[in-house]
Amino acid sequence: MKLSVAAAKLKRALLRAYRSKARRDALWAGLFAAAGVALFVQFDSAERISSALLKWERLELDDLLLGSFLAVLVSGWFAFRRWADARRYVQRLEELSTQLLGAEQHERARLAELLHDEVGQTLFACRLQIERARASASEPATRELLSEAHELAGAAMTRTRELTVDLSPPVLHDLGLTEALAWLLRRTEERFGLRTRLETSAVWQRIPAAWQPAVFHSVRELVVNAAKHARANELVVSAADSGQGRLLVRVHDDGQGFSMTPAARHGFGLFSIERRMAWFGAALEIESSPTTGTVVTLSLPA
Repeated sequence: MKLSVAAAKLKRALLRAYRSKARRDALWAGLFAAAGVALFVQFDSAERISSALLKWERLELDDLLLGSFLAVLVSGWFAFRRWADARRYVQRLEELSTQLLGAEQHERARLAELLHDEVGQTLFACRLQIERARASASEPATRELLSEAHELAGAAMTRTRELTVDLSPPVLHDLGLTEALAWLLRRTEERFGLRTRLETSAVWQRIPAAWQPAVFHSVRELVVNAAKHARANELVVSAADSGQGRLLVRVHDDGQGFSMTPAARHGFGLFSIERRMAWFGAALEIESSPTTGTVVTLSLPA
């Protein structure tokens, strides 16, 4: 996990370096082009300059113009190469990010299938055997122990089903991000008695399909944290356009807030969200206070 975060930081640093080189080369190319155009437009001035230069070196006017033109071509070629390299680099990074997100979803689906088909079925068979043993037991103490084991097996089956749905919710794959978040908030209300609201917005539709599972699981982590630890009465999930090339997904609760210590900031839940967001250049922003609750923002590139 630490390796993936370091790779994401290195990716952003290299991208900034590439872009700065391309801008610098483009600037030089523009300066050379402007000088060449000035020579062509101000023909007399160029001729006087060439006459002055002839005192030190024999130059013809066409040599001066040809040299300027070649300088523009060479600098333009270097600028184009920088731009093309940066573009290919960005495209490759986007492909790798998509592959990472796809790999995570594939693993989630595989684990959910294993839980359902292997663990769930085994627990179900175990529960049936316990029920048969309890029915045939003659001693009250034995029947009581088997009843407790039957209840534990049932609780394990229920938790296994919950984990299966949490790992790979069918509603996300079938109906999309908005419906999946609405389902998540309804489920949170039923489990924790917390009032929730999902604010509708056209921004939800602008989140790429490849990013939606990562956004959903990040929001789910934040919602569960708020429900378990914040002592909140209400929770709101919303999306907006920053107007500066970012899409903002916010989870706002009116709970007690928490201290922004390094230990809290780098807990496993927030760390896993940061790692997931770093795959496609997103960022995690947190504002928390005892009076206003906690606002966690996922800042996605538009």
